[in-house]
Amino acid sequence: MFLRGFRRRTGKEAAELAALFRSIAAQSRRTAHPVASDVLDHFMDGAGDSRAMPAGWLRSFTVVRKAERKNRRRFERQLSRAAAALGEGDSTHLHDHWDARINAWIGTELFYVSRMSLLRSTGSFVLTRAGTRVRVSGTVRHHWFDPYDWDRGRWVYIPRHGFVPIAVGRDLVEADEARNFLMESHYVQTLAGSCRDGRWLRRGKATFEWSPAGAGRP
Repeated sequence: MFLRGFRRRTGKEAAELAALFRSIAAQSRRTAHPVASDVLDHFMDGAGDSRAMPAGWLRSFTVVRKAERKNRRRFERQLSRAAAALGEGDSTHLHDHWDARINAWIGTELFYVSRMSLLRSTGSFVLTRAGTRVRVSGTVRHHWFDPYDWDRGRWVYIPRHGFVPIAVGRDLVEADEARNFLMESHYVQTLAGSCRDGRWLRRGKATFEWSPAGAGRP
C-alpha cells in the first residue's frame, strides 16, 4: 500500500457492509469488470491468500505496457554503456533490476483492481565483443504486485453504486469479514540484440529486439 487514507469509520453493521460489497461484486461481474469482481470476492472470502493475476489481462492496459517499456529502456541504456566499455574478445554479465510505478486510469478495470502498483523488472544479460560488434542476449523477469486493501483515500466512485467510502473495506477487515491480500503476476521477456561501434568516441548504433511476453515463474 503506497498511500494511506484517513482512519474514518462508517458506523454501520458489518452485515450491511458485507451485503453492499457482495452486491458490487455481483453487479461488476454482470457488466464490464469481471476481474474486479473476482478480486473483490476474494477479499470478502477472508482467506488472505495471495492471488495471481493474468499477465495478459494486465498487459492489456496502456499504463502497464508503458511501465514495462520504461524499464526496458533503462536496461538498453545500461547495455549500451557496458558494450562501449568492453574490450576486444571480452565478455561480461550484467544483472540489475528497475522499478516502475503504475497509476491506473480512472474508469478502467485496472483502476478498480489496483489504483497504484509496482512493476519490478529483473534482468540478466551476457555481452560478447567481436570486432566492432557486441552481441547482447538476456532475460527479463517482470514482477507486478500490489497489496489489495481499502486503505487509500476516502471515497471511490463505483458505477451504479455511486461514491463508496473507503472505510467500508477497513470496517470489514476489522470485523473479520474480509482480509487484505497480495496481488501479483510474473512474466518473462527475452532480449537479443547488438551494439556496433561508431567512428567517434565509440558512439554507434544499438539494436534491441524483445520477445513477446510469456508466463513466467517467480
